[in-house]
Amino acid sequence: MSYSTETKTEFERLRDEIKSGTRIISLNGLTSIASRAFILNRLQTETSKTFVVVADTNTELEAWECDLNFWQNSVQSSEENQSKIQNPKSKIETLPSMESDVYAGVSPHAETLEKRALTFWNLSNNQPNFVIASAKSLIAKTSSPNEMRELGAILKLDNDFAPEVLLEKLTASGYVREEPIKNIGEFSLRGGIIDVWSPDAENPVRIEFFGDTVDSIREFDAQTQLSTKQLKQISIAPMREFAATAQDFKDWAFFALTRFSDTRFARNLKDRTDFAVEGEDFSGWEFLIPLIKPRTSSIFDYLQNCVFVIDEPTIVEQTLASFYENLTERFDEINKHDEIGLEPNELFLSVEELRKKLTKQKRIELRALGKTAAQTDEQFQISEELADNKGQNPLFLFPTAESSTEIELQSRSTRKFHGDIASL
Repeated sequence: MSYSTETKTEFERLRDEIKSGTRIISLNGLTSIASRAFILNRLQTETSKTFVVVADTNTELEAWECDLNFWQNSVQSSEENQSKIQNPKSKIETLPSMESDVYAGVSPHAETLEKRALTFWNLSNNQPNFVIASAKSLIAKTSSPNEMRELGAILKLDNDFAPEVLLEKLTASGYVREEPIKNIGEFSLRGGIIDVWSPDAENPVRIEFFGDTVDSIREFDAQTQLSTKQLKQISIAPMREFAATAQDFKDWAFFALTRFSDTRFARNLKDRTDFAVEGEDFSGWEFLIPLIKPRTSSIFDYLQNCVFVIDEPTIVEQTLASFYENLTERFDEINKHDEIGLEPNELFLSVEELRKKLTKQKRIELRALGKTAAQTDEQFQISEELADNKGQNPLFLFPTAESSTEIELQSRSTRKFHGDIASL
């Protein structure tokens, strides 16, 4: 992709607006994720800021990550930029939303929990070049950065770290004990030796303790169980973004009996407490444990000096509006059917809280068709609401009436060959 003289001038203007701290920039004309990723990668290289890309759903995250990685690798291969980006893959964090119905009594997919936990762990220790987040991940409440740092562990050779403390952390953060370990998220204990495979490591590690002192750290092959490399320091990331111990589940059972004391909840509550009183988890516990361990943070608490990039604000807002509406309906529905569940504001930011947090952020609004088209959509949405007489207003998280700097960078979609190899 190359710039014309006119486009290059617009890019420089865009870069300078970001450097000067312009609060809202409306960037029009970029029609594909590839072209948007290309521009954002150049902006990040020239401004050194963290860009938080907000996509509509989890589906778009993979495309964004792929294209941003491609352009960062391209920059790395250039000699003039070799010193600027040393490890591009470590500079992009992805935060998917859980997608589970929080009132269905079903736990989120383990892979999603692992990915979210690793992203929060990395963000609590470092600021990356890019964070790619789905719209709904903006509003989910989670552990604070301090709690996240306590949930994981960083061990250094010859430093003290009590092995029993490490074992407690591993259990509380979602690791499973296996002998021998073969997969990520497993650990084993043999005397003064702990094997563990963290989600941020390519291979498992074997840690030997002399008392409370870390005496040896060795990477090893999971298949052969043979050591392959000596290490001086390791990071052990959590497998989930919140701690939960056997005692936590027992405590939950006690307080849940008070919270849901109405006899109409008895049967549904017993399905959970039968496990919890024994210190065991149960399906969907992730959305009920905040009863005793309230979640007071969100992704916003992990980000400093960043620029939010909203990929098609109208679509993102419609997704969130629909989610909020469905959330309220689902809570009313389970309550009507005598099922237990925490209120939406215990699990998610309210619309007012989200709007307040977004207002504090500098942002780029990516609109392929420009602000004029967005204004038309906005007016149509208002008219539709009035016609339906719902008594509800649009969220207006990204109102077009807000003052913004408009910049246009023209691009066009590449030809699709659809398997026509001869033409390709």
